[in-house]
Amino acid sequence: MLAENKVVKLDNTKVYDQIKKYLKKHSYNSEKTREAYEADIKMFFKVMKNKEIKHLNAEDVQLTLDDFEDFIEKLYSASNNGEKAYANKTINRKVSAVKGLTEYLAAKKIVKDISFLSLVKSLPETSKHHGVLESHEVFQMAELALEETHKGNIKRLAILFSYDTCSRRNEVLSMKWSNFIEKDNVVLVEGIGKGNKEFRQSISKDFYNDLLSLKVEGSDKVFDITEKNLTDMMKRLLIKMNIPEERGIVFHSLRKAGATYRYRVTGDVLEVKRSLNHTNLNTTQLYIEQQNYGEAIGGVSSGGKINHNLYKEVDKETLVQAIEMCNKDLQLLINMKLKEIIDKIQD
Repeated sequence: MLAENKVVKLDNTKVYDQIKKYLKKHSYNSEKTREAYEADIKMFFKVMKNKEIKHLNAEDVQLTLDDFEDFIEKLYSASNNGEKAYANKTINRKVSAVKGLTEYLAAKKIVKDISFLSLVKSLPETSKHHGVLESHEVFQMAELALEETHKGNIKRLAILFSYDTCSRRNEVLSMKWSNFIEKDNVVLVEGIGKGNKEFRQSISKDFYNDLLSLKVEGSDKVFDITEKNLTDMMKRLLIKMNIPEERGIVFHSLRKAGATYRYRVTGDVLEVKRSLNHTNLNTTQLYIEQQNYGEAIGGVSSGGKINHNLYKEVDKETLVQAIEMCNKDLQLLINMKLKEIIDKIQD
């Protein structure tokens, strides 16, 4: 009996050690990735085997197609106050984590049969993405943030920083003063983003001076605020701005707005990809929101109808009227070009 218990204990240790090695592999991407995989795997074996992963033995990890199908069905049918408890995307992620572990354990000669894994199909996912804010909405939101009763200026600058640098919320919150490097004309911002990837952005000296108003002696933290503070702030500001829920605006929309603005200024999707620190260009294209300037006709069809020098020939009043009819982002671009010209003249 004692010998049998000893064998089981060694078997448990061997399986758990391999699971830890599998999770360690994902920590190279980021610690959050590893934590997500661990949580998903723990949930699977708790639901299906009623065991903690550190107590699993070799027999417990000999999974079948029924195990996966039953797990998917349990999560798909789960409800919370009458609504689905888990989105299809979430269920697919959890199943994918366990499938990956099963393949890994098979390579380590612990799992015997994985021939059925190709039959474990993903649930259909909706392609719903976060909405995007227009530039003028971002600046309006930043000004409204100043009216917040708690840390209004920090919130204002957090909004503008995310928009200006295309930063994620966690990158904004983890920003330190030591990440800034002052150069002749700009200030570089360096840090570690999603997936432990290094990123580098640049901001103007004027904006950096605005940020310095937040600096507290003895602290390297730039934005002394919590994730919940920003989430709750967004909910209040969206109500104030009468932005409907259907637009899907969240704090991440600021990053998307920054990417869209850069694309409109440069027309260069690769520059936007660099700004977002993306690996895949397809991901970048999901961020870019093309502005609808009205119904368009082709270059040949319009060639005989539009005088491409017309803006040079009309009077100032007509030109101003035409500009006022344009989208606010286009007006912003025109104002930027005007400022460049004025600055050169003044120099």
